[in-house]
Parts: sequence; C-alpha cells; structure tokens
Amino acid sequence: MSDRFLVSAVGAVIAVDTASRDGSFQRRAREAWSDALITGDVSADATVSVRDAVSDEEALSLLSTDVTLAALAHRQGDQLWMLHATGLADESGRVIVLSAASGTGKTTAARHLSRHYAYVSDETIAIENSGAVVPYRKPLSIIEPDAPHKVQTALSSIDGGRALPGGLRVAKIVVLDRTSDGPLEPEVDELDMATALELLGPQTSYLGHVPAPLQLIDALLTATGGAVRLRYREVSTLDALIGTLIAAEPATVPPIPSSGVDNDRPATDAHEGTYARAEAVDALDLGDGRLAVLQRSDGGGRVNILDGIGPAIWAAANASDLDVIVRAVVDVHGAPGGLDATQAVASAAQQLVDDGLLQRLSPQT
Repeated sequence: MSDRFLVSAVGAVIAVDTASRDGSFQRRAREAWSDALITGDVSADATVSVRDAVSDEEALSLLSTDVTLAALAHRQGDQLWMLHATGLADESGRVIVLSAASGTGKTTAARHLSRHYAYVSDETIAIENSGAVVPYRKPLSIIEPDAPHKVQTALSSIDGGRALPGGLRVAKIVVLDRTSDGPLEPEVDELDMATALELLGPQTSYLGHVPAPLQLIDALLTATGGAVRLRYREVSTLDALIGTLIAAEPATVPPIPSSGVDNDRPATDAHEGTYARAEAVDALDLGDGRLAVLQRSDGGGRVNILDGIGPAIWAAANASDLDVIVRAVVDVHGAPGGLDATQAVASAAQQLVDDGLLQRLSPQT
C-alpha cells in the first residue's frame, strides 16, 4: 500500500503523506478518506503530512483540519464562496447548504439526512459564481462519548453512502439554529440580506480575499430565494422541511458586478477636517437605506452594516471636508429638525472613524 494518497477538497487536489506512520494507520487514514479519494495520475496542489508524536486518533483528527486548511488556502482569491456548512444533494443535483458554527449540529444533520440525500460535505461547501457546488467529502468528524478526539469516519462506511449526482448546484442556503429548548416542530424564518451577511460572514473562509465577495453572495442568495434560518430541537423532525427547501429549482445566477468600492483617493491637498473612507474590500447597497461594507480582518473579513446617515457619510467621504459631507447628507436625508446638521454629521462621522470605516486625513497622510 502506498504511503501517499490524493483527496479532492473544495476543488483542490491535496496529497496526504502518511510515510511517518505504520501500515495500520495508513489503512485507517485511507479508509477514513475513501469518499474523497482521487485515483489516477493527477498533480497535487498541496501536500499535507500526517502529524508525528501524537496518537493515531489525534493524528487522524488533526489530518482533517490540516487538509481543510491547505485546501482553503489554495482556493483563496478565487471567486468562490467557501461556506462552513454541511451540504446534501438530491438525485437531480440540487444541494441544500446547512451552515452553522462548529459543534452546533452540522455533522449530526449530515448523518441523519444522508439516508435520503447524497453527502457533499460536513465541513465546507464551495459555491462558484454560477451557483455550481464543488464537493468536499471529507470524513465525518464524530463526537463519541469518552473519546478525547473526534472520530474520523467515512460516511459511506456507516450506511453505504450515495453516489454524487452530476451538475451539483446550490438550491437553498440555511442557517441552522438548534437549541435544547427550540421548537418541537421546526420553524423557518426568512433572513434579510443584512442578517444573512451577519450570520454567514463569520462562517465564510477567506471572505476578504474573494473578488467582489458581497456582490457574489448577493447574487447567489438572490438566485436561491434568499437565506433562511431553521430553528429546531431535534434533527429527526427536519425531513419534510428539508425536502421542501431542496425541491425548489434555483434561478440563473445574475452577472456578478465588480467590487462596490473604490479605494483610490483623488489628487488633493489634505488638510485639517478632511475625511476619507478606510480601505474596504467591497460594499453592497442593501436596498433599504442600509449599506454593507466589508473590510479585511485577521479572521478573513468583517462585515459592517451602516444605517441612518452612515451610508451617505461613507459615500461622500472621498478626501472631503466636513461641510462637503454635511451637504451630501442633507441632499439625501434633508435638514434634521431641531438639530444642528454639522454637529450631527460630525458626531456620526467620528463614530465611523472609531469603527475603522473612515479616516481623518492630515497634510502628512
């Protein structure tokens, strides 16, 4: 048996090097990854070596993490929405995406719903700008009583598995909200775009590195009828509702616009009181007077939702004096009754400075 094998992970080919471990471990690793194995002469995009000096169980658990990180790093910068989620596909290739933070029910949902649907992933669902879904059929990471590490198990070894259909495409994006005191019968709430971004943004890998990421998410959610939140108590109650959600054929994804921000500043002499937008990755008009602004962060990306006069201030702050911004705000919202417009705008602008969305320029900036 070779001490190296290839797996498919969100469209990346990852070579797993098990040379440092014995034959028993090599067989276990290959079996755990059997649903994602690639055969044939294929070049690897990255290589992951199994960790040394740890138990077999810990090494298998860490291998899942290391393969995932290597694959996500390889795909960063592609116009691809990499969402921390479980995905399941029906026979026609429609995929329901169930997003949630780690440890909140994704793997349990994958195990239960795989009785009816093909397993796509329980870690990351990668969605292309066409709506096509790229699978990542890693081992299930199962919490077992008294086991110090999550047990890595190929889903096909549990129930035989179901072959993936061709033409995988996203049908619905769902935020899972499972609680011990949740409703006995599952409930679905439609999410507006701001709430969807606030919930799904932290579950997105390399959000700040995707070209026009907010435009991409908006287009994909528009094509699938918007994101929903699914509140429930027990996964056994979800079958009928999941069947309804996955049955809707998605619309054609509209063209993805370019980024909604321009980080270039006009050639001007900055002076005291001049404001400029801080660097941002993308901005999206939410259509209800609010604006979503994405900035790069250590975690990948941070989505800020501006409301009230915030969007008008942000749009006008292009190395602009306060009086220019005040006039722009009054043009949009009118003069504030009983308030001094300059004072109100200055206060709101300072809050945006404090939040890192605006900068106060000086002649040395």
